[in-house]
Amino acid sequence: MDGTLNNTHSINLGSSGRPLPDNLLAEILSYLPAKTFFRLLSVCKTFRQLSSDSHFLLSQSYHNNVISGFFPHDRDFSGPFCLVDPYAGVPSSSLEFLFRKGKIVGSAGGLVFVLHKKDASLCVYNPVRGTRCQLPSPPGKHCNWGGIAVRFMNDGDGVTKSYRLVYLSRYSVRSKLHRCQVYDSSARVWTMDKELDFGPLELHLEHPVICDDVVFWASSYSFSNEIDQYVVAFDVRKERTQIIPLPKEAAVACSDTIGIGMWEGKSLCLMHYETCTWVIGLWLLRKTNDGPPGWVRAHEVSLGQLGFRQPRNVSYVMLREVATTTSLVFTVDSEAYSYDIKDGELKKLGSLGYSYPPLIPYFNTFRPCGEEEELFVDKRREVE
Repeated sequence: MDGTLNNTHSINLGSSGRPLPDNLLAEILSYLPAKTFFRLLSVCKTFRQLSSDSHFLLSQSYHNNVISGFFPHDRDFSGPFCLVDPYAGVPSSSLEFLFRKGKIVGSAGGLVFVLHKKDASLCVYNPVRGTRCQLPSPPGKHCNWGGIAVRFMNDGDGVTKSYRLVYLSRYSVRSKLHRCQVYDSSARVWTMDKELDFGPLELHLEHPVICDDVVFWASSYSFSNEIDQYVVAFDVRKERTQIIPLPKEAAVACSDTIGIGMWEGKSLCLMHYETCTWVIGLWLLRKTNDGPPGWVRAHEVSLGQLGFRQPRNVSYVMLREVATTTSLVFTVDSEAYSYDIKDGELKKLGSLGYSYPPLIPYFNTFRPCGEEEELFVDKRREVE
């Protein structure tokens, strides 16, 4: 931020009438969600300048790397935005624009990736800032319907600038092959376009889990009793695929639901909702010294003990971590809930408008879309 805040009014937030240094003030403000910070823009020139300072935007994105809401979305329907953090939010004008343009295929770090209806091209948006950046067309044919996984790169001081995007789509339900395309935002080029065998089942493409250079996807249920569900691990750097079977104790029936997430930022976690018992079981993937990784039962949540009095349809489960708190987010029919695993508190997040909605997480940050980003709405509109 060298020279960014010169000749501006200092804000007196220090003790004994002494104003805080500009850099320290900027550091403090970078912990605010985007919605809360936007309400301060009319306070002084300093805050307005921070809203366009690239280092501040990235610092705020780094400090707000927690899920603040969800987009209920599938191929044919766009539901209401489901807010988790009351201090965060997305302008309604941005939501209307995104849903009108195409289908949300993924979201990461405050960026929302949309597959445009008109030409099947990919575009990245920051809805809270009202900015967007068109991604260059990948080689070969247009993108099919699929999902994205994003890993943000680190420049050495904790502030991430560029990212690597993995776009995965399936050719057809009869094919075992998936099309895997990798995009480097720093070079603005697609570095991979390959056909890969990720097993015979369809994958939950909208809900990947990323750990370093490895991307994980969970398979969906097969009506064929001959095929068990599994988790796919794909090492982007080594271009290596591994099929990880589910634990035998977590046999998945046709009405069950599974999901994956990261437990405490270091262990892959499998979540299995068993319809016949109304229980969500959590399994952690542990490495072994002399064999393949194995699953260890870590926790379980009973919907019956939480107050649900009849068998319910749970179509989505995921983990949300904030500081030392881990919450299980799940949908029951058309309602979304959050359960704090540590203190046992259950919260209703809201109604999603229809049953069985997939949820795409959103982070309320200022992260830039890219070097060539442009405005698509007025970024200074009030965030609802």
